[in-house]
Amino acid sequence: MRITSFLPLVLSAGLIGHAAEPLPEPFIVRISEQWSTLQPTAGPNNVGNCLIVMPDGHLHLELRRQEFFDGRVVWTTYESVLDGSEIGILRSILNDAAVRKLRPFAQPVGSMNGNDSQTFTAEIVRGSQVQQVGYLTWHGIAPNNPEADKTAWKAASGALQHLVEWSHVIKSSKALNWRRVLNPKTTCVQ
Repeated sequence: MRITSFLPLVLSAGLIGHAAEPLPEPFIVRISEQWSTLQPTAGPNNVGNCLIVMPDGHLHLELRRQEFFDGRVVWTTYESVLDGSEIGILRSILNDAAVRKLRPFAQPVGSMNGNDSQTFTAEIVRGSQVQQVGYLTWHGIAPNNPEADKTAWKAASGALQHLVEWSHVIKSSKALNWRRVLNPKTTCVQ
């Protein structure tokens, strides 16, 4: 009995070994988006969100907002549940051949000195492995990455478009009855 109850914990830790805080069970996908600007704004200059989809359809959404002048970061967390058809659509998008063959996401090299930048990343669980994909867009000065990374970001931007759209629809869906929850420790910081 002990081995049976311990095995899911071991498998879970192996799938998400690089996460700051291990999740209680493996996820299907963790999707993160960030937008920031170095320009003065009347609102936030740094916003982000992270959506985690669990195998049973449970959703965990964290929204982050940082104001330009005071630097204070505000986290808000919501949870909901997908139905079987929505999970099927997600799995179809994740299993698309163009998504499966993407190169691993390359982090920007050097400081981002452009006017603004946007990052979209997804960690997709594939058996005992996690595929990390994503792209970066910017206006102004480009990061110091090699051209191969910039070409890969452009390819990923196209291949991940359906996942981007799916995540936007899910995050803004009123039909999902998102409920706000307390989350003293973020599960999404990587």
